[in-house]
Formats: sequence, structure tokens, C-alpha cells
Amino acid sequence: MNANPLATVGLMLTLAGLVGSFFNIQLSQWLRDLVAVAQKVKLNKAQGNDNQQKAIVECKIEIEKLANVQSYVINGLVLAFVVFVLVNGLVMIEAASADPLYPHVHRALWVFLWFFIAVSLWLSFDGWRIARGIRTTLAQKP
Repeated sequence: MNANPLATVGLMLTLAGLVGSFFNIQLSQWLRDLVAVAQKVKLNKAQGNDNQQKAIVECKIEIEKLANVQSYVINGLVLAFVVFVLVNGLVMIEAASADPLYPHVHRALWVFLWFFIAVSLWLSFDGWRIARGIRTTLAQKP
């Protein structure tokens, strides 16, 4: 039985789409949380009263929770997995290059692959940059 690779690649697209979408939602939430911590640090960095000192301690705890090695490793692994699934889908559809829909599916896969990589890396590096800025500000004396 010969299965049409274009029909089979639907499973790969579904898997990549679901995991990729949830991953980018998680990255967006992570970035929003980092921005919130950065703002809290900015507002309380003077540490002039007890409330500001408590807020800075909370920020130190929060930044360790949000920006640790495990977070970066998991983000990298999920990114690599989705890229693997998409590249595997591209390889799978090569057998259907004579199909009239092949160019459209091939182009869509490439566009999704590059879009996913670009957005994921942008969110990841922006989060890393914000976390580094927070740590620098927290390390400074008031």
C-alpha cells in the first residue's frame, strides 16, 4: 500500500502546530512575567523603606524562578523538537514532488519553519536580555 506523503505529512503539521503554538504561548507568558519583574525592580530599586526592600527580595526570588538553566534548556529542547518535526515533514513530502499540491505544501512548511524559529528565538533572546538586565540591576547597591 502506497500512502500519499502529502496526506501523511498532516500528522507532522498537526504535531508541530500544536507543540509550537503552546511553546510560543508559554514563551510569551514567560516574557510578560520577566517584563513585570523588571518593572517591579525599577520601581523599588531605591529600597528606601521596608516595603521596597521586601519587593526587591521578591524580585530576586522571582528572577531565579523564571530565568534558570532548566528554563533555557527546556526552551531549547522544545524548539529543537518542533524544528525536527518540521524538517522531517519536509523530507517526507519529497516523495510527492510530482503532486500538483506539492509546491504549496512545501512552501507552507518552509514558511512555518522559519516563522516558528524566528519568533521563538526572538522571544527567547529578548527574555534572556531582560533577565540579564534584572540581575544587573539587582546586583547594584541602592
